[in-house]
Amino acid sequence: MRHFAINFMNNVPILRKEKFKDYWINGCFGGIITGTFLFLLSLIENSLLNSFYNGLICCFTIIFIFCVVGFFSQEYYLRKKKIKQLQSIRYSFLDKNKFKLNPDLYFEGVYKSFYFKIYNMSETVKVDKKNRKLEYEIIEAFYDFDPKLNDNDFEDKLSGDYYIGNVTFENHHAFLIPKDWINPNFEENMDALIEIFHWSKLYPLTIEKWENTIGKKLEKKQLENEKLRTRQILKIGKLDIKYIKNE
Repeated sequence: MRHFAINFMNNVPILRKEKFKDYWINGCFGGIITGTFLFLLSLIENSLLNSFYNGLICCFTIIFIFCVVGFFSQEYYLRKKKIKQLQSIRYSFLDKNKFKLNPDLYFEGVYKSFYFKIYNMSETVKVDKKNRKLEYEIIEAFYDFDPKLNDNDFEDKLSGDYYIGNVTFENHHAFLIPKDWINPNFEENMDALIEIFHWSKLYPLTIEKWENTIGKKLEKKQLENEKLRTRQILKIGKLDIKYIKNE
């Protein structure tokens, strides 16, 4: 048990410096907008200098909240707690099969020639008028098939409820939400998913090949869609603040 935890701790950093940039950008954006609003509001009853100080203090307070409080609470405290959870005996089967814990906190590895990713998801739902946090696993596997089988909706026809749970097939990867989502048996679920692949004449696809083909097409499509939803807010030198509308 201790050895299992140490392996993942060595592979996964708790603090990720590259993530600080996101908090800094959001903090600057929120600080400038809120500080400017407070500055204009303060002009009603205060001098220009006092109003400027009020806006400046508000701006730096927002930046502090995002970059210090927000970053360390999300990227250290909650992340450390999540890593500890993913090191539990629940995931021992993945450890035995040499799956690695990705820095983005999902498992990845090859099992019986198929490349898998396993995500621990959480969702807040209302049960008896009370919010309840539900956790479940999503098992993702990548596959290829003979192009002759593709009749435009080949993967749609495969998607649906199976004896192991609900499986969605799209873009050469399948997503399984197991029926035993509360405490899944990874070995049984992954073996069953591979069996479904064999029935459907699907064969293994490496993650490298998927990323260089299907992945690049999906990324290009996503970037084009994001570009259409992006609005420029402020650009001063290297400071480039944009707003992306929700889909």
